[in-house]
Amino acid sequence: MNKKISHEVMKLSNLLSILRTIRDLGPVSRVQIQRKTKLSWGTITTSIKELLERDIVKEIGAVNTGVGRRPVELDINIERNFALGVRLGSTLLRSVLLNAKREVIGYLKAPVDSLGSKEAILKQLYDITEKTMKEFSITIDKVAGIGIAAPGAVNAEEGICLYAPHHPAWKNVPLKSLLEDRFGVPCLVEHVNNCFALSEKWFGLGKGSNNFLCVLLGTGISVGIIINGEVYRGADGTAGEFGHIIIDPAGPKCVCGNNGCLEVYASGVAISKQAAEMVSKYGDPKILEIAEGKIENITGETVFLAAREGDKIALQLFEKVGHFLGIGISNLINLFNPEYIVLGGRISIASEFFLPKMKETIEERAWHASRRDLKISDLLVGKGGALGAAGMILNKIYNSDLLFQQ
Repeated sequence: MNKKISHEVMKLSNLLSILRTIRDLGPVSRVQIQRKTKLSWGTITTSIKELLERDIVKEIGAVNTGVGRRPVELDINIERNFALGVRLGSTLLRSVLLNAKREVIGYLKAPVDSLGSKEAILKQLYDITEKTMKEFSITIDKVAGIGIAAPGAVNAEEGICLYAPHHPAWKNVPLKSLLEDRFGVPCLVEHVNNCFALSEKWFGLGKGSNNFLCVLLGTGISVGIIINGEVYRGADGTAGEFGHIIIDPAGPKCVCGNNGCLEVYASGVAISKQAAEMVSKYGDPKILEIAEGKIENITGETVFLAAREGDKIALQLFEKVGHFLGIGISNLINLFNPEYIVLGGRISIASEFFLPKMKETIEERAWHASRRDLKISDLLVGKGGALGAAGMILNKIYNSDLLFQQ
């Protein structure tokens, strides 16, 4: 029995080594694959035969170069094994479809009712998944798997959404099993901040970097943590709730139940709430004009648009955001000593207005040795959550038995 298991493990390892080589070098000849992998010709021949039979790779015919015929080459079959990623946000669902060579086929977005019932939100997830396949003319038999970037507390191993503060009804949802039953393909569920970090690791600035942080700024605030090249999830998978570190114990009440969390000072909700309060107290023609004269219409985007036109209250609010983010991020720097920090999420589009104050605060408060070689990027990766979710599927394709299960 042990010999059989050992043989199967070795066979899978060889298949994946060859598959990754074809992905990275393709179109590539068998000779080049053998040189790269150092595997025997017998293993190369047997493994490629199986990859071809399963339609995972394809042959590209011999080409006459004028000095002889170039050998038949191999490449990834991009007509199969697509990865579909969906991010469940506070106000939007975002989806992305990737082919097996990690190329983006396209993105979609749709509104989500964060206050809706569990069943209503689930239906919206089903709908955007089906709409994505329809939009890009992909049938479910061509999809290798579906990845979900979920907010709040997530049991990633079992694929259960435990709790999401901005989705009151979204509790204890066995999303992995529900999606697998619905679509008949493997599903992976991960916290949105981890998906954001993974998108940077696989597709962005994180290539080749092993220790970095991705701060996600939106309705809430979270951080994806990459340590030694791997996502850090914590003992129960709930690491990264950066928005709920306490800035001021006597501060305003947060949705989590505590007082003075970073989210009540620097999130999208905080910005719109503080702007509404200041406009009510002092008035502000520009913000009111953008909000069509209604205080209840003021959002984080309203404040951003006003700031672009030099509005005093909007600029003051973003300076406060930069100050409080600087305090919070200084603590992250002291704790993790990252190579770099990247900002993302919808609030990061306003980085020009809060980044200078944030960096100034970090310079004042972070321990000098920890921030000495630190790089902070305001590169925007608005679709990073969905991209990281789809990337989880591709990672399984090239590093596990996802495509070789009976």
